[in-house]
Amino acid sequence: MKTHYFDLPQDAHIFNFGESPPGAPALLKSIGCSEVNFTPYIWNGLKRGQAGNFIFQYTLKGKGMIRIGEQLYTLETGKAFLVDVPSDHEYYYPGEDEGWLSLFIVLSGEHVNKCWSVIRQQLGSVTVFEPDSFVIRYLVRLFWEACQGHLVDGFQSAGAAYQFLTELYRSAHHNTCTPSPLPDSIKRVVDLIDSDYRTLTGLDELANRLQVSKFHLTRSFHQHTGTTIMQHFTKTRMKRAIELLLNTNENLESIAQEIGYQNGKYFSKVFREQIGIPPGQYRTIYLNS
Repeated sequence: MKTHYFDLPQDAHIFNFGESPPGAPALLKSIGCSEVNFTPYIWNGLKRGQAGNFIFQYTLKGKGMIRIGEQLYTLETGKAFLVDVPSDHEYYYPGEDEGWLSLFIVLSGEHVNKCWSVIRQQLGSVTVFEPDSFVIRYLVRLFWEACQGHLVDGFQSAGAAYQFLTELYRSAHHNTCTPSPLPDSIKRVVDLIDSDYRTLTGLDELANRLQVSKFHLTRSFHQHTGTTIMQHFTKTRMKRAIELLLNTNENLESIAQEIGYQNGKYFSKVFREQIGIPPGQYRTIYLNS
C-alpha cells in the first residue's frame, strides 16, 4: 500500500483554548506528524500522565509495533491503532532502517469515551485504512489546517473532534456491512464511468446511455455501493488527476481538460475539497519527498 503523504511537515500542535463550548464532550487535544528513526522510542499507556486522552495514530511509511494487552501488532504502512490513556498498551519503534513516519490525533471528552469503545469493537484496536479513505483524508486536511494556523478556538476544536469521530463511525459502519456482489446493472454503471469519465456530462447522459430512469439509477447505485454516482465520478477523476500530477509535467489546465473539467480553477477547487490541499501543493510535496 502506498500513500502520497510522505512529505507532510514533521510538526505537532497542542491545543488548550481558553474559549470552548461549556462542558464540551469532545475536544481536539493535539495533532501531529512525526518520524522516528532511533531507539529506544517507546510510549507506555500506563505510565504517561495524560489520563482521559484517546489516541489514533496512522503509519504513513516504515514500521512500528504496538502491544495491546497480550497481543502484539506490526504497524506497517496503512495501519492505524486506537488506544486510550491509561490502558495496558505500549507502542514503539523496532529499529528498522527506513524509520517510522506516522500521523496522529489526540481527542478527549466524555462523548469520545463513549464512542471509542464502540468504534474499536467494530474496527478493532489495529486496523487498515486506505490513504484515500474518508478518515485519512480528513485527518490530513485537519493537520494542514493546524499547520496553517486555522484552528483558533475551542469551538473549532470541538467541531473537528466530532467530525473525526463521524469519519471513524463511517468506516466502522462500512466495515460491519458484508459486501455483496454488484448486480450487472451496477457493474455497467461503474464500467461506463471508469471508461468514459472524461466525456460524460452527468447523470442525464449516463441514464440515457444505460436506458434507465435517472431516479432509479441514482437510488440503485447508492443502495448497492453506499456512495453516490457523482461521488464515484469525482473519485475516478481524482485518481486520474493524481496519476497525471505525479507522473507528468502537465499544467493544471491541461490536467483539468484531461479528466473532464472545463478549467483549472474548478479542478483545483474540487481537488482541494477531496484531498485537502491544492493540486499544485500536492505535486510539490510528493515529488520532493
